[in-house]
Amino acid sequence: MTDTIFPIQSLGHASALRTLAGTMDAMGTSYALVRDCWHRYRSRLELASYSHDQRKDLGFSADVDGEIAKPFWKK
Repeated sequence: MTDTIFPIQSLGHASALRTLAGTMDAMGTSYALVRDCWHRYRSRLELASYSHDQRKDLGFSADVDGEIAKPFWKK
């Protein structure tokens, strides 16, 4: 019964640590992906808040409009 609740206990110490390390790596990778997407979303939202004239005054090129149009998951 405990094997179904805590399956890592049946693996042995070294295997359990490798499983835990792999899970932690996957969580770190997932967090980094979400963080990067959130950063792109907020950056593009801020760029979109400027008027075309303001972007022109700040020296932004026409590429900004293309950047604003991209979805958050694209680099």
